[in-house]
Amino acid sequence: MKKVLFGILFFAVFAGSAVNQRSVLGNWSLAKPQAPDPNAITILEKDTLKITDDWKFAETAIYSINYPGFGKDKVDLKYMLKVLIDGEYRLEGDALRKYQKNFTSEIMEGTASNEEAAQSSLKEIEKMIRDEVKKPFPILSVAETELELQGVNGNLDFKYTKPRKLPVSNLTKDSVPFFAPEGWRFPENAKELSNFSVRLKESKNLLTYVKADFNGDGLIDAAAYLMNAEKEQVALFINISKSDGSYELKPYGSADKSPTIENGIMLATAGEHTTTNKQKVSLENPGFIEVIFGTTAYLIYWDSSSNDWVKVQIGKRL
Repeated sequence: MKKVLFGILFFAVFAGSAVNQRSVLGNWSLAKPQAPDPNAITILEKDTLKITDDWKFAETAIYSINYPGFGKDKVDLKYMLKVLIDGEYRLEGDALRKYQKNFTSEIMEGTASNEEAAQSSLKEIEKMIRDEVKKPFPILSVAETELELQGVNGNLDFKYTKPRKLPVSNLTKDSVPFFAPEGWRFPENAKELSNFSVRLKESKNLLTYVKADFNGDGLIDAAAYLMNAEKEQVALFINISKSDGSYELKPYGSADKSPTIENGIMLATAGEHTTTNKQKVSLENPGFIEVIFGTTAYLIYWDSSSNDWVKVQIGKRL
């Protein structure tokens, strides 16, 4: 069987013969999954990497293993392999080479009718990965958010992306939790926020956004009030982060016709909360509180059992 290994990740910045080490900082992920080769036994599902100024790195990769007819007993093996590697990168001419120091792997899920064959195949797959990542890759092009490397030995070309740097709020001087959709923006001055003195007293972000893991998948999500100045509308948006670095951004409810943001938003910690009718609500993960200034407030949280958002009145006043 022909052995093909897809999607090994490398990073560098090439400009003439110079290298700007700082510009390779950040998390990168595969922009589009490579088309599976019917002869391939390993396909990279997901790959991320963190690299520092001194070119040391820590990488996590998840491989889909499909190994039909392995060994003398022709055992069909299918499993998901999680690989952790650290070490350092070195630029050699116009190419990049990875030097590993530590390599560990873990079978996350899978099936095998023969345990001995499974262990034997795992050792063989690990050796393939170790050998493949030693090969230097030519650098084709690089930008602030995109890196393209030339494939070798019949493999496809690889293109990786990293998230753009989030914009900084003119009001809070801190980065906002996500990019606003077209036509919408974060508030830019105090006149666009009602009850500004209360907001200033209560939170550094002026009760305009919260960041937390709403659905318990280990990724940071966010909720924020945005404005559409042209339409004079205000809406609450929620983004749910995904493991590939993207996120799903949707408005919560409908937009209000207003030139200013009337309500506030604040974090609701995981644990027990009390509604206005004295019922107890237990949050497995953090949620957020929509504040109607001087009147009431609503607790909004993700309910994993119904796979939907839940909103209850809690009566908190600001």
